[in-house]
Amino acid sequence: MEDFEYDVGGAPVVFTTLKPKPHNPLNRPPISYKKPVISLIVYFLGLAVIIILSVIFSIGLGWLICLGWSLLLFSILGKKTAIWFVHLYQNKASDKTRLKCVFEPSCSEYMIMAINKYGLIRGVFKGIRRLLRCHPPNGGEDYP
Repeated sequence: MEDFEYDVGGAPVVFTTLKPKPHNPLNRPPISYKKPVISLIVYFLGLAVIIILSVIFSIGLGWLICLGWSLLLFSILGKKTAIWFVHLYQNKASDKTRLKCVFEPSCSEYMIMAINKYGLIRGVFKGIRRLLRCHPPNGGEDYP
């Protein structure tokens, strides 16, 4: 006869006084500060060049060109910037704050999926709506 008990599955039952390691499902993505800083430098350099050229050549619609440049860069980098801010939150927020989410996937993962699926404006709007309804004991599975 064996010296230890067996459970239904046949695996030995091991008794210990140690606390089990808590399951921590939090995603902590690495954060790179290089790309956002370079993007801001490119944005402000481009804006400065447009302003200088509009002053030199006396272009009366210089403000319109600046607005066009801003919208162009926002459309190119806006989605990536919003996702970068969510990753920054995921990396820096405390476990206590992040483990309060009652939905699957977490609210931050939902925001990233919504931005990727619906685009920047509609995705952020859907993510904010999800955050507003994240109150215990409500919850469950909810995908964009």
